[in-house]
Amino acid sequence: MKQINPLKRLDIACFLRSQLYLAPVLLLFYQQNGLTIADFVLFQGIFQLTGIIFEIPCGYIADVISKKKVLILAFLCFFLRAAVWLSFSGVYIILLGELFNALSRAFLSGVYDSYIYDYLKNENKTKRMLKECGRTNFAMSSGAMFAAVFSAVLYDKYGTVILLSLEFCLTLISIILLTTLPNPPSARPHAQTIREKFNEIKDTTIATIKNKNINVYILYSALLFSTTSLFCWCFQPLLKISSAPVIMFSSIYVINHALRAAFSFYVNKLKKFFGFNRLLVVTTFLCLYSFACMILSFYFEQPNVAFICLIFVCIGIGFQLAFAIANINHIHNFALEETRATISSVNNMLQQSISGISLICFKFVIAPDNENSGLSFAGAFSIFGIFYMSLFIFLLYIIYQRTQKTSKIAEQKNIRYL
Repeated sequence: MKQINPLKRLDIACFLRSQLYLAPVLLLFYQQNGLTIADFVLFQGIFQLTGIIFEIPCGYIADVISKKKVLILAFLCFFLRAAVWLSFSGVYIILLGELFNALSRAFLSGVYDSYIYDYLKNENKTKRMLKECGRTNFAMSSGAMFAAVFSAVLYDKYGTVILLSLEFCLTLISIILLTTLPNPPSARPHAQTIREKFNEIKDTTIATIKNKNINVYILYSALLFSTTSLFCWCFQPLLKISSAPVIMFSSIYVINHALRAAFSFYVNKLKKFFGFNRLLVVTTFLCLYSFACMILSFYFEQPNVAFICLIFVCIGIGFQLAFAIANINHIHNFALEETRATISSVNNMLQQSISGISLICFKFVIAPDNENSGLSFAGAFSIFGIFYMSLFIFLLYIIYQRTQKTSKIAEQKNIRYL
């Protein structure tokens, strides 16, 4: 019997682990444990920032030991989240579970793409990097979409216990599947002592930030990621405020991840069709358009208006994911072999940092539940939309200037050659 390709096994494991049955009704789970809508947004911001502490060390650990082992550790942290939430309840248990979730994201985000690259390099197939990363992201989004189809129905009939039980079992199966993956050879960092290791992490981070080939794109991708986080974590508060039925919570989650899956699967074709920089411009336009949709939705507070607007927002999120995957491929083209996962983690750390700060600031800008002090959600999105638009215009100008300079240098070299 022919053995399943290791990258397909990785995709299957990611598909199983990404079946987040609780996610579409996570706000309702928070409220069951005594938290408010404002707490929900704040907690997500806090744990985005928590990821900053772990992102680069997790990537470095993967470079030092084994990317396969760190992948297993990432899935194990998520398994512990489900176990804790199944066994106990209360505000502090929510905090502990979200801490495990933050650790899981930190271990996974900087490692899965590096594992794919190492495997492909060992097979002399690095040209397939963008396609394989797209397929893994397709598997993740498909898993989330599949779970969301049944989430609302299961929640209505059985509550959150069955949702967490499914996550518990499926994550355990995915961990077992990961243990069957090969461990492709990869270069290791040269540092031996703790001080040398710390300096190597610091030097890699600084070098990544200074690298003009990737630094602006990393920052831009992080800003786009932070807007996506802001949109996604406001989906459930919007539907709750609009008095939408629970089925809408699940439906919009299905649509979001179906579009994420589609854009992940066709990212290679999207990049070829638009080009890297044009894809960025289109994504930026759709991001700003999404801000307008969120403002409109919160202004009317009508379930049908909210649902239609959120579909348009999901299209923008799909483009953002496509650009993020294309940017990961771009980063790996300039990454040093022995610090590949660390560099990828710098990218993810910046994403988590800006996203966490954005969510926390958003929480303190909006008015608390049943109070008049602060902005409405529509007003807050207006302020944030103007702020992000200013940053995008500034960064696009820098990218345009660098592209023009690179083109002139290339032309001069061609003239000299002729």
